[in-house]
Amino acid sequence: MKAIPNSVWKVSNSARSTYTQDGAVILDIQKGLCYSLNVVAAKAWNALESRQGGSTFQDLIDSLRKQFDAPPERLEADIAEHLEKLEKAGLVHRSVPQHTAAPS
Repeated sequence: MKAIPNSVWKVSNSARSTYTQDGAVILDIQKGLCYSLNVVAAKAWNALESRQGGSTFQDLIDSLRKQFDAPPERLEADIAEHLEKLEKAGLVHRSVPQHTAAPS
């Protein structure tokens, strides 16, 4: 996945979730498909869900860094891979904020 620093990740409107001690289950109500997430992926999903305006990649890294004792490079690679899978499944989408040009 190409990291775009200003990308904002948002949970799809058709995604519903429930959490257990083992992780989470995501239901795509539009497609009728279920996805299971392990504990780490569930924490990332929870971080995405908790920010209605969306999360940047750095927001997710910062949130998970507080919860897991992992090398920063490993955490970043794992989160990037996870976001890519969620995006391919249509459970999240990424947008890049438009920058307005400064008046001359």
